Amino acid sequence: MRFLLLVIGNPEDAIIIDSIRTLSSAFNAKVSVRYIDNLPLDLYDSFRGQFRADAINLWIYNEFSRVLRQDLLILGIVNADAYVPGLNFVFGLATPPLQTATVYIPRLRFGLGSSDIDKLVIRVRKEIMHEVGHLLGLEHCRNPLCVMCFSNSVFDTDRKSWKYCSLCASRLSRLGVIVNEDYVLKSA
Repeated sequence: MRFLLLVIGNPEDAIIIDSIRTLSSAFNAKVSVRYIDNLPLDLYDSFRGQFRADAINLWIYNEFSRVLRQDLLILGIVNADAYVPGLNFVFGLATPPLQTATVYIPRLRFGLGSSDIDKLVIRVRKEIMHEVGHLLGLEHCRNPLCVMCFSNSVFDTDRKSWKYCSLCASRLSRLGVIVNEDYVLKSA
């Protein structure tokens, strides 16, 4: 498995380093990184003051589809706020048919001070694992500790783990994806 990690809008180095480590360790994947300074302004909704997450995923796909192969997934780490119609905001969005997902950092900063980088890194890691899970075929999980559990707020994100429950890991295995055991919750 391979990932193309798009770093958009200058997130902190600690986030980028942890994102690369997480993807390579969890999925035994090769990760290449590209940096993008800004998103196109036509993806921005000036009335809402946010970007359209679904439009960003489509833009990413259109920009990078020439490098897509069956074993490559694209993940954008975006330092901008985003939404999809029907939701006030999103922490992330996966579009499996496009092999593309994005994670949005600003809402994950809620309640954190400038010295709370470690907590922000963990929140981003959880969203990465969640969105990649969707790209690989997982739905939301009912286990409140599983990373695939839906997060309606950062409090939900803080409560869950950055690991897959054994049921979700088993589903991935049946789909041909082996997850490093360090990224699977231990059964009680």
